[in-house]
Amino acid sequence: MWRISALLILLIVSAGFMVSSTMRWADDGEETTETIYQVSTIGALLEGVYDGVEEFGALTERGDTGIGTPEGLDGEIVILDGEVWQIRGDGAVGRIDLATRTAFAAVTVFDEDIAFDLDGPVSLADLETAIEDALPSPNHPVAVIVKGRFTNLTTRSVDAQTRPYPPLVEVTASQHLFTFDRTEGTLVGFYLPQYMAGVNVAGFHLHYLSDDRTGGGHLLDCTADRVRVALDITPNLRLSLPESGGFAAADLSGDRSGEVNAAERGRTTG
Repeated sequence: MWRISALLILLIVSAGFMVSSTMRWADDGEETTETIYQVSTIGALLEGVYDGVEEFGALTERGDTGIGTPEGLDGEIVILDGEVWQIRGDGAVGRIDLATRTAFAAVTVFDEDIAFDLDGPVSLADLETAIEDALPSPNHPVAVIVKGRFTNLTTRSVDAQTRPYPPLVEVTASQHLFTFDRTEGTLVGFYLPQYMAGVNVAGFHLHYLSDDRTGGGHLLDCTADRVRVALDITPNLRLSLPESGGFAAADLSGDRSGEVNAAERGRTTG
């Protein structure tokens, strides 16, 4: 009998711990400094699932740093210092209405773990290699902030889409490109391990926002002139999947690496 009583006590204590842990995450954000909070998946975005899921105002309660796109794929999003900036298809930059919903986004409370300076010129490929070399392991997600001076920087953005939504590779085929000969600003985004392909972009996924808030977008290429790199190793992922819209019916199977390269990096494989 005492064994049954002890087991019941253990179950009650365990249940109470799980509840208090959940409340602690929600109430004071204790765990969010080590957590990426992501809405939807890159696979769904490739399939043309651009329905709004969560308001940006609620998203900023989960993190102060991140990237994404609004409902309908209406441009590119940079979240920096808790402020949400939208770069539209025509290149215009402005703060977004926080009641706007996101179709895909990832945010974290940025808590710097590693930092170093680079003097250029450093190509994007070499910048990515320097970041990878600085990581203690390639198997943990990492939030990335690169701030400073850049040359030959190229970004893109896209126009808002209407239903029926086309796949992402069709949208990016007519993307708008923006070039900056010399610019000062911040790259924001993530490095994600290869095993996360399909959930998010494996490797680097970066957006740019200029210091004067007149330009930005999804990064395609750049040369770093003089920059400071800050990295936040973020081993936890909290994934929020859409419960309505096109997500449930989307075909999210198969290898999508070719589509990711075409849509997210502006290049094809093979």
